[in-house]
Amino acid sequence: MTRSVLATILVFALAATSLGAQQPVNEEQSWRHLVTALEPAALVSVRLKDGKQVVGTVLEHSEDAVVLKPRTRIPVAARAIAFRDIDSIERKKVGWSPGAKVIFGIGVGFGALMLATLVAFAAYAD
Repeated sequence: MTRSVLATILVFALAATSLGAQQPVNEEQSWRHLVTALEPAALVSVRLKDGKQVVGTVLEHSEDAVVLKPRTRIPVAARAIAFRDIDSIERKKVGWSPGAKVIFGIGVGFGALMLATLVAFAAYAD
């Protein structure tokens, strides 16, 4: 009986010390540090705490906000986003989508097939 009570007290004491040791994270400072580490004209995807997402180019940053030029079909003005409103920032790559790569591959394959067919007809006609 004494052992179980002692073991229970020991478990609660260890759990309380580990919970108290965790330091709160300042997310604003973390996002600010991340944005300052990006190279100029970096393409990023920013998810806001209200659920909206903005994909754009980082133009500049200040102490409390980052200025993005949204990448949209219709050009829009640059937008300042406060670090306190940011939920996540993800680095994006400029490049082809997977669908565009597939279409390009099919086109190259079809072109090679047509070229081989023309060469075969030219060789057969002689």
